Amino acid sequence: MRRWTAVLTLIVLLAGCGGGEQVDPQAPAPVWQSAAPATPAALTPAEAKSRYLAIVAPYNTVLEELEDAVNAGKPWRTVRTLAADVARTNAAHAVELRETVWPAEVRAPMGALLKENDVALRHWRRAGEAADADALMREIRAAAAHSGAREAGRVRTALGLPAYREG
Repeated sequence: MRRWTAVLTLIVLLAGCGGGEQVDPQAPAPVWQSAAPATPAALTPAEAKSRYLAIVAPYNTVLEELEDAVNAGKPWRTVRTLAADVARTNAAHAVELRETVWPAEVRAPMGALLKENDVALRHWRRAGEAADADALMREIRAAAAHSGAREAGRVRTALGLPAYREG
């Protein structure tokens, strides 16, 4: 008899842990259990133009500052600091470009631009850490060889923007 009392007590205790709620399998899931997050909509052409220009502006500005410093014959350590700034802004603008949902006609040229940008970024980072003037200039030239200018031109065309003009 004691055994049945112990089993009955255990069953009552376990049944109490269930909370007593009946779950309707046809009921919609609570908001916090939604199946998938909503995918953001692609930008409109007008939004895409302004977004692209806003994203690339800081990178273009720092890049032009570096170019001006090199052309002016500034000390290599000054140029190295600017190269590190280029690397930082390059990385930041690549993240923003990747996170943006571009209109369909912009996606292929944007992908090509980002691919070229990834190669250039490695060289910009090395330039920003260069141990001497020769290494600095070698990395700047390597980064410039992967500037993505042609690809950026295709992005601008897809966005309906005019060709980029420095300064």
